[in-house]
Amino acid sequence: MKSQGFPISLWLIVLFASGIQLASSTLLWDRDEPRFGRAAVEMLRTGDLLVPRFDGQLRPDKPPLVYWLMLPSIGWLGATDLAVRIPSILVSLITALATFHIGRNLGGREVGVNAAVVGAWMPLPLLLGTAATADATMMAGISVSLAILVDQAIHGARRMHLPLLTLALCWAWLAKGPVGPLIFLLAATWASIAGRQSLELGRRWWRTVAIASLISLAVFLGWAIPANDATGGQLAEIGIQHHLIERSTSAIESHGANGWIGWILGLPFYLPVILLGAVPLSALLFPIVVHRHQLFGTQGKGVLLAALVLPVLLLMTLVATKLPHYVLAGFPGIAVMIVLVASRVERGEIEATLFDGIAAKVGRWFSILLLLTLSIAFAVSMHHHGGSSTVTILAATTLLGSAMLVQRMNIATRFWGWRGPGLLLITTWIGFQLIFVGLGQVQNRLQLSQQIVNTIADSAAPDAPLVVHGYNEPSLVFALDRHPVQGQKTVPSLRDQFPQGYSQWLQGPRPAWLLLSRQARERDGIDPHGSGCVKLWSNGDEGTLNYSTGRTVFLELWYRAGS
Repeated sequence: MKSQGFPISLWLIVLFASGIQLASSTLLWDRDEPRFGRAAVEMLRTGDLLVPRFDGQLRPDKPPLVYWLMLPSIGWLGATDLAVRIPSILVSLITALATFHIGRNLGGREVGVNAAVVGAWMPLPLLLGTAATADATMMAGISVSLAILVDQAIHGARRMHLPLLTLALCWAWLAKGPVGPLIFLLAATWASIAGRQSLELGRRWWRTVAIASLISLAVFLGWAIPANDATGGQLAEIGIQHHLIERSTSAIESHGANGWIGWILGLPFYLPVILLGAVPLSALLFPIVVHRHQLFGTQGKGVLLAALVLPVLLLMTLVATKLPHYVLAGFPGIAVMIVLVASRVERGEIEATLFDGIAAKVGRWFSILLLLTLSIAFAVSMHHHGGSSTVTILAATTLLGSAMLVQRMNIATRFWGWRGPGLLLITTWIGFQLIFVGLGQVQNRLQLSQQIVNTIADSAAPDAPLVVHGYNEPSLVFALDRHPVQGQKTVPSLRDQFPQGYSQWLQGPRPAWLLLSRQARERDGIDPHGSGCVKLWSNGDEGTLNYSTGRTVFLELWYRAGS
């Protein structure tokens, strides 16, 4: 397969089709995806496009762009899992196109095409590029801004840079707040300082950056100020204090370790994230890093490649809260770096012996170890949860085959050849597709929300109110899909709706539903059966693993006919 023979538009169609396939393999994963998806549904249903809300309550976690992008597909397909994932798949094509332009500027068209495919199909971008979260949306804005940086640095100023950069920074602001523009500014500063002798990043460039930055900030404030006023100042207070300051200084929701010792111990966190997120081609990162000066030099392209990866890695390393997707912005640069090196070795511009030393062997064996670990972990998980044996065998065999190809990889051959890096990428991509097919089958049993909703829908009172006690997962709110009312939860807790507890709920005059955990029932001495309620569903005496908490839950759905 020779990628240079295919137009980038054809590859984008392939990437879109593969994204749809992956996104259709599973339900929304608790807890973030249902929150994003439901917030978009509530925007559409209430007509309030200004303030994001989840189950009637303010959701200040992210600006509104990701929700806005979900509205057309929700309007077309309804409030479905695929509908809220489609925007991430589409904006990932923008990232792929930006990666193509970065690679083309640094190494020619073939490098650009290959880098676009590699950047989209490495595990971390592949998974986040099909998730109903804000990460892929933010990544599109960042990658376009970085592509403009590279184009300016290589070719000098162009008339289109200012409008495109302004649009990209507006997009990044509205996708995830200040972190997107900050990553771009750090990359631009790094390239401008380190490449001052070799890159076209002078005063004219920084005037363009300043104008684009000011306009994009004004656009963001054009949304943020009225949205903040509409929430009585809560949007800014919670958004800045919790999601900006606290995430930077402490490990939110146990994502990281608190205190100075925890912060220091967490500094290497993103190194294994990058290696696993780029597997199996991460095998090449070890010799690339060790021989970086021989491969790229200290000026020009070497500076730009460093600017595409290191600033985001250093910034997120300093932030106390650690999550794998925080370094997603570095993967276009990683993809271009790998493909560019492979291309230069193939053409004989770099000695292939640089990839035969200790660093290369360490990289290969580390990549093999990651693939073996992933294969074993998937097989054990599928066996434990009763997953398909056929899918388990196919996925494990594919990943094991990828591990064998890592050992036989020859970087000097054609990129998509029998022993080339591209074949490794395709093999691992197939493995991940199979993994998500298997996980989707298991998820259908582990995620109980749809079973609960189906029971309610098939009953004599499908619209009766539901309260929960001892269980609270966003997937239930998304799947139930009740009409939203600002300030009111469609799935309230028992205590929120009835301060006096079960006895007050029992006295209600109309049919009602109670989703009750066995632990809460036994702890609080609740006896629905003795109170005349009917249990219409439960998940059995063995319970079900709640994968979002790691605990086994025992749930019962009780129906009160009312009077």
